[in-house]
Amino acid sequence: MRDRIERGFEAWGRLLHRRAWWAIGISALAVGSLALQLPDLEVDTSTESFLEHDDQVRLVYDAFREQFGREELIIVVVQPPEIFDLGFLEKLRAFHADLEREVPKLQDVTSLVNARNTRGEADELIVEDLLEDWPETPEELALIRERALSNPLYRDQLFDRQERLTTILIETDAYSSLDQAPADALGGFEEGEAAAPAARRFLTGEENSAIVEAVFAVAERHDAPEFPILVAGSPAMAHYFQQSMLRNMALFGALSLLVIGLLLAVLFRRVVGVVLPLLVSVLSVVATLGFMSALGFSIMIPQQILPSFLLAVGVGGSVHILVIFFQRLESGADREQAIALTLGHSGLPVLMCSATTAGGLASFVTAELAPIAQLGLTAPVGVGFSLLLTLVLAPALLAVCPLRPKRSEGTAGLRARRALVRCGDFARAHARPVVLVSAGIMALSGLGAAQLRFAHNPLEWFPADNPFRVSAELLNARMGGSMFLEVLIDSGQENGLHQPDLLNRIDELRLRASSLQRGDMRVGKSVSIVDLLKEIHQALNENRREFHAIPQDRPLVAQELLLFENSGSDDLENLVDSQFRRARFTLKMPFVDAVQYPPFMQTFEAEAERILGGAVRFEVTGLMAIMGRTFTAVIHSMARSYVLALLVIVPMMVLLIGNLRLGLLSMLPNLMPILMALGVMGWMGLPLDAFTLMIGSIALGLAVDDTIHFMHNFRRYLDRTGDVAMAVRETFSTTGQAMLFTSLVLASGFFIYAFADLANLVRFGWLTGFTIVVAFLADLLLSPALVTLAMGRRRAAAPERARFGEEIS
Repeated sequence: MRDRIERGFEAWGRLLHRRAWWAIGISALAVGSLALQLPDLEVDTSTESFLEHDDQVRLVYDAFREQFGREELIIVVVQPPEIFDLGFLEKLRAFHADLEREVPKLQDVTSLVNARNTRGEADELIVEDLLEDWPETPEELALIRERALSNPLYRDQLFDRQERLTTILIETDAYSSLDQAPADALGGFEEGEAAAPAARRFLTGEENSAIVEAVFAVAERHDAPEFPILVAGSPAMAHYFQQSMLRNMALFGALSLLVIGLLLAVLFRRVVGVVLPLLVSVLSVVATLGFMSALGFSIMIPQQILPSFLLAVGVGGSVHILVIFFQRLESGADREQAIALTLGHSGLPVLMCSATTAGGLASFVTAELAPIAQLGLTAPVGVGFSLLLTLVLAPALLAVCPLRPKRSEGTAGLRARRALVRCGDFARAHARPVVLVSAGIMALSGLGAAQLRFAHNPLEWFPADNPFRVSAELLNARMGGSMFLEVLIDSGQENGLHQPDLLNRIDELRLRASSLQRGDMRVGKSVSIVDLLKEIHQALNENRREFHAIPQDRPLVAQELLLFENSGSDDLENLVDSQFRRARFTLKMPFVDAVQYPPFMQTFEAEAERILGGAVRFEVTGLMAIMGRTFTAVIHSMARSYVLALLVIVPMMVLLIGNLRLGLLSMLPNLMPILMALGVMGWMGLPLDAFTLMIGSIALGLAVDDTIHFMHNFRRYLDRTGDVAMAVRETFSTTGQAMLFTSLVLASGFFIYAFADLANLVRFGWLTGFTIVVAFLADLLLSPALVTLAMGRRRAAAPERARFGEEIS
């Protein structure tokens, strides 16, 4: 069977040589058609993009945004020497006005300048801005300060308890300006059945970045030593991620090309040896990104590794083709014969390497996280594009491109071959010690892996001096945090929120929530209709503090809320729906590791169920719920992907090698580097997060490539010679150089992430690169030791040994 497949590859090589320009033209047309889709490719770094659109947590969150708008606030932090100072307040007013004037898609800007001040005069309810009457004297300023300090809604919301920090809260539209039809002048007056509302698109990443950039531009003009400004909030985080992603993709793409180009030049010392693999790799990246755009996918945070990954993978297959092609060419074969023999020798293992790499990546398809699941589709497709270009375009280009005259192998290449052969001889001669040492290393790695912890804290991905991280940690310490948990409370009936009993229970829930603490999780601030109603009731009772309470009469509750609605303020819309059936209860929490969110939410939900009772429905949502769900999905998804990767790759190895025992043994050199990477993480205290959890499946798919080439050629030469030692030596003499080089290319493609500005990418890059290096060393030493112990020490006839000895020397 294997012989027939190899003969088929040889026939394919001869056909490509005769129809080279057809193959080149078809390849160019296919890649070009996909490249036309690239201008429509978008970037999405929002927190909710980690969840699928039909995920129940995402559905509840989207429904919340449809009712109450965008929950994500841009939080601008200012730290003056003194908040209640006339000079500072003048600067704050100018800053506030510029934000209102220059920030696009703005819904509201809230600061001390326009904070709601509710008070009563006689029988009148007055709702005005705190600084509506601008203070001119120290006495007037003292009155403003007294009003601010007496309003519990301001504290930990607009200023801290030390009065050394104040915030400006910026709320923007939840919906995108794209795909919106113009307003219909006759809307609402048609007869008959109303048309179903068209689905609306939420704010895009580009629009979010435009908003945040506008805030940055205004902040930069106003920033001063006495008016220091920081910008926080999840929209700012998404913007930082997007800018980092675009910068990293461009930088690491260029670095990958440079490093790979240098390695190719060292290996081949031919122009075609550099240009051809790079061309195949770049075209595979272009085709994959075009495919993503055609499917309507966006580039999300985990997918930024895709271009560099595909560059390295694309080069790997081309190198195996080129190494054997030049060996055949320099041994006297003509160009057509060299192409045919090369594909007959390496076509099947290159195909199987791509299949196992794609299989490892395809295990992500079942992930509960949207970007990981999309990576599980697009990355295998990219590997497929790379395979097709390697087996179609690369041989066709070799058939038509000019080649330098044949010459003998360079000294460096010969030395590399001899070193690889000696390593194989050493491993074969000391098979038992090599296996025992490997087992000891795996045991030690297992002890380290047992110490691993899970984590999902995007804040710690940023450098310690990053402005977003600094501002978020400042808000954690001084203002109770910048993460929000939203609770939607449904009374089940129109005007149900006029019931004092329900309002009392919401207030009880507020008090209970304020006392909850799990690890670093605590409620820094809560806001609901109860707070507004207490404020109204106090204002209508001569502003006396003892009336800061919920009215216990339903008609009075309805009347006071109606008075507030008629005051001209629209703040009630942010707390309840128009029918007073559903209420929004917002809890502000610290931005910490998402591993702490699910336990806290479980505790809170249990208390809410106990206090609100079964007659009232409630749903928990908000960014905190999104991140908590993301963390849970990470663990489930990655555990599933590891199992699926093994179920896909192990049968492939057994089928390729054609021997069950050897196929199973061949997996040990591939599992060892993964276990070592996990052990290193455990001993170093590095967490398992959405990025590091991908290492296992990615590395398994990549690491098995060298094993495939080793085992495939080992079986070939073992069948030919009947001698284990000779088969190992011949394998490393022919394929070893390509194994070494592809490992260097793959590892370099990941090591360059050491230059990333986000810690999660740095860890992912060097750990994956480390895994690939260890995988090569395992194939260089452990694989020969294992086949020696499994196959015994068969010997070939003396003439065969002598002939091979002459070839190596």
